[in-house]
Amino acid sequence: MKVWKLLSPKIFAEEERPDAIASPTQAKVKITKVLLGYPEVRAYTGAAGVRYPLVPGMYAVGIVAETGSDCVKVEKNTRVFLNGISPCGECAECRRGNFTGCLFPKVAGMGRDGFLRDFVVAEEGSLTPLPPSVTDITALYAGILSHCDNIVNKLDVPKGTHVAVLGAGESGNILSQLLIYRQAVPILIDKDEERLAVAAKCGVYYTLKADDDLIGELNEITGGRMAEGCVYTSFNGISPELPFRITAARGKVVFAGMEFPELSVHLKAALDKRLTLTGVSNDSIQSAAAINLLVNKAVELSPLLAAEQPAEAIASLFAAKAEVLERDGRVSASVLDLM
Repeated sequence: MKVWKLLSPKIFAEEERPDAIASPTQAKVKITKVLLGYPEVRAYTGAAGVRYPLVPGMYAVGIVAETGSDCVKVEKNTRVFLNGISPCGECAECRRGNFTGCLFPKVAGMGRDGFLRDFVVAEEGSLTPLPPSVTDITALYAGILSHCDNIVNKLDVPKGTHVAVLGAGESGNILSQLLIYRQAVPILIDKDEERLAVAAKCGVYYTLKADDDLIGELNEITGGRMAEGCVYTSFNGISPELPFRITAARGKVVFAGMEFPELSVHLKAALDKRLTLTGVSNDSIQSAAAINLLVNKAVELSPLLAAEQPAEAIASLFAAKAEVLERDGRVSASVLDLM
């Protein structure tokens, strides 16, 4: 099979690898589409601190080409979403058999080789069949949706609770929609008015610009109570200390992302307010639950769906994305079509 891998920062190479099924519980999958987001671009630039050589690609969809004799969930020609996060198998939780609670999960395209290849051999348990109502490009966002569902579960806020979400990228947008679906009241905050406008198209009612008027506008929305919960999405360009200012006393603050930049914050405001701080990063993906949310149209993805690029554009697309990331500090997702 053909594999596109990073030899070192900004250096791509193609190679052929064997792709035979080695276990009766494995399946061989033809990769059709791969989602390219900021973790992959940071890995390309060298900023993510990954070990090379590395095959990028955290989330992908494909078609089963061959199955092992013990596969029962998928068969040939089944469309599947490929779970990009797997348990390490070595931490205390894994040794207890609690693989969903793995402390150090391996992430495709970061801690292990990803899905930027024409075929992959994978365990059947890492494949989630896709129903006809979920398109390939929509299914690519199942990993982000599952990540956001983990955040909502970590917040565990009652219905009607105001939750400030900092960062209106794909994660912040989808998280805000999911909070609405769970009957909370998100307030999405960003410096970029275009991203806030996209979120409004997706049905997010409260969108605020991160400027000098933010505190006053937030006070007005919450009746002076401020946000009872707050989520800071990584790489959003907003001060990481803002959550401590806008979260009400004894509220919850979640720092969330597939990886985090170096953060330095003063904790006095958080301690004075008795805030609960936690993080959500690289948690186990509940792919079936995420696909079910897509089937139930829990979120509107149409304004978010990235443009598709052919495999021939891999090197040039990564280079262009790297320039945007280095200039703006953030980058939107793209989809690579490997058919």
